[in-house]
Amino acid sequence: MATQYDVDIPFSASHNQQAFKLLELPSELLALLESDNAPSFTITSSPATATTPGYAILCAGDKKYQMRQKNTSNPIMILQPSCTFPTEADDASTFIPAPSVTTISKIEDTIELIVQEAETKAPPKVNKWHEKFAKSRAEKKG
Repeated sequence: MATQYDVDIPFSASHNQQAFKLLELPSELLALLESDNAPSFTITSSPATATTPGYAILCAGDKKYQMRQKNTSNPIMILQPSCTFPTEADDASTFIPAPSVTTISKIEDTIELIVQEAETKAPPKVNKWHEKFAKSRAEKKG
């Protein structure tokens, strides 16, 4: 049976996978990075409180972005050009290396940036179900 491809590209995976994180950039931050006067970037952490956990914040000039990790169901593979090497079955003197690709990293999550408001708003009060239940029982009795 004939195949539709005339050329195969050998594929391999490196045993030493490198660690990468992909950062999803909002368009306004990308424009800042590409500008002639790109601001310095710093990463700080927000203080944790009793009701909210701390999180990482990317500061770029006067803008602040909350950093949040998002998992992906389909991993992204980072590839690097490589070439084949002779095996024990090959004659090393006549072997011709062929172009190939090697995966050097598998990325299963990305970093999402969320624009932070300039002023800090108090979180809305959320009544717990037992508080609502107790209040409704008190209203029925009274």
